[in-house]
Parts: sequence; structure tokens; C-alpha cells
Amino acid sequence: MITIKSMQLKKYAIKLKRPFITNLHRQQNAEGYILALTVQSGDRTYITGYGEAVPSLKVTGDSVESIPFVINELIRPALLEKSFETPVEIDSFVSEIIVFNSAARLVVSEAVYDVFARQAEQPIAEYLGGTSQAVITDYTLSISGVDQMLTDAKNIVTKGFTDLKIKVGADSIANEINKLIKLHTELPNINFRIDANQAWTSKQTMAFIQKAIANLLPITFIEQPLKVGLEEELNQLAMHSEIPIMADESVFNHYQARGLFRYGAVKLINIKLEKAGSITEAQRIFEVATHFDVKIMLGCMIESKVGIAFAVALANANSYHVAYIDLDSPFMFSNDIVAEGLQLEQSCLVPSLDNGIGIEKGSFDVL
Repeated sequence: MITIKSMQLKKYAIKLKRPFITNLHRQQNAEGYILALTVQSGDRTYITGYGEAVPSLKVTGDSVESIPFVINELIRPALLEKSFETPVEIDSFVSEIIVFNSAARLVVSEAVYDVFARQAEQPIAEYLGGTSQAVITDYTLSISGVDQMLTDAKNIVTKGFTDLKIKVGADSIANEINKLIKLHTELPNINFRIDANQAWTSKQTMAFIQKAIANLLPITFIEQPLKVGLEEELNQLAMHSEIPIMADESVFNHYQARGLFRYGAVKLINIKLEKAGSITEAQRIFEVATHFDVKIMLGCMIESKVGIAFAVALANANSYHVAYIDLDSPFMFSNDIVAEGLQLEQSCLVPSLDNGIGIEKGSFDVL
């Protein structure tokens, strides 16, 4: 049993090493919130856990302004002095306070799970049922001209990355293919993961697929080529595509996952905690995906090491079912917001072996 005693939210803003550009938005700075949630446990000791929320207007609808409003005006008053037995119970309680606003709900869920892991004296991955292992991530190339893309790709590969996630959708299909041909010529041992961020029609996607296959491009999958709402069409596309199609923005929760996967053609999903709204809901999506034999990629928004630590833990707790890791955002920060916790080593994300996610109060205090 724990009783929630305080919730303190702090904003951070850190410049990215280079602008992050997708079909949906352009971002030059990483902005987000870190929540410190303090509870009193049954033996009357105090424990503080930490979580992260990042705004994403075009995906989750959360903004820099909405996140603190939801936390401070709605969730905090409802939670303070309430007692709970499990993090699942708290996630359920929060989900009934407000719908959507998944980033604002997630920051509470992460801090709560961090608290329970610290109470159990376990690293977060072990508390979730896994082991604290380093994971290897891909790296995302933003939308840019071919020369800039080549420069960025070569720089990334020298740092140990072997898979590049490539944002597309701002150019013609022919030009997108020409960029990939040049990348493949210069970097023949690198695999590509294509992310269209809802930019294409089915016709455009099939044209891309045909040209990609004709040019023997090493493409692992194409992520969310169609707009949200076209899930039946997405399945039709997946049924006829020679390159696997991955769902991303089409799935926020396990109900949507079940509705999509029952068609049987889409066999890949990108699970992001910021979309799911809680660690509990992300675990439910895992359960649905594995039931339908769907392969999983753990993905992210532009989150710091704090939020990514939970995604790494989730990957480790479900390692048998995770086929791909796309948790590269901390590598994009010009500097870390905290020194301890998750560490970055070449293309690896190395979790802390301390209790919870390994973040200390002193780091939060100086944010």
C-alpha cells in the first residue's frame, strides 16, 4: 500500500544536435516535463519516482500548455492523499479522470512504476519481469536533401549504428527512391526502415514498393504510410505489399490493436509509451500483438533518457516479442538532462542497475 503525498512537475528545454523533421512536424528543441511523485509506503518511509511527458500535437494532441494543466488541475487533486495497492490500480484510476492526453497520463504512470520498483528494491526492468540488458537501437534520419542525408548517414554509421530509420513523405516517390539508392550505394551494409508518417496514399505506397524492389533496396518495413482512419485500407495494402507494413499512429490502445489485427494482414506495430498513456496499457497492447502473432517495435517521441529508460525496461520485459528497437531520441539531445540512470554507448542503451530507473532527487532539483 502506498499513499500519494506530492507531485512536482518541472519543464525542460534542450537544443537538439540538428533539427528533427518529419512529414508531420519540424522540431529544433527537445521540450518536455519531468514529474517527481512522492509517496508514503506502508512502513511510513517516503519514496520518490520520476516520469516524463513530451508534447506532440500532431500525434497525441498533448501540448506544452496542456500537459501541466492536466497534471496540476485535474490529476494531482484527484490523487493526493489517495492510497493504492498496485500501479495498475493507479493507471486505471487516472484513465477515468480524463481521456486522450496520453502524455500527461503517462508521466504519472512512469513515476508510479518507478516508485513501486524502488519500493521492491529492483531496477525497473526486473520489476516488470525482465532483466536489465543493454539494447541496440536504430537511428532516425530526418527529412532533408540528399547531400545532407548522406552526410548525416555517414556520421551516424561511424558511431556504430547499423540500421537507419528514414523519414520520407516530403518529396516525390521518384526522388525518395533516388535518395535511398544513393544511400545504399554509399552504405551497402546498412538496412533501411522507412517511416512515411501518414504521407502517402495506397497508390503512392505501392509505387514506392515496386521501385524499391526493382532497385534491390534493403528495406525492412514501411511504417504508417496511410492516414489514421484508413485501417481497412492499410490492411489491404499490407496484404498485397512485398515489403512488410507497420502500424504506428493507427494504434494507441489495445482495443485499436485488436480491431486492426483481426484483419490479419498487418503484422508489425510500433508501440510508444507516449501514445499508450501508461505502462499498463502498453503491456496490454503487447498482449494483443503477441496473441495475433504481430511483431513489435518499441518506439519513442523526442524523449530524454528519463522516458526512454521505461521503454528500454519494457523491451527487456518483453524481449521475446520485440523485433525492433527505435529508441534513439536521447542520442539527438545536445546534452543529457541528467547524468545518472540510462547510459548511451555507441548504438546501445544501457539501463541503470540501481533501483527504479536510477534517477536521483538532486538531478530533478537542478532541472
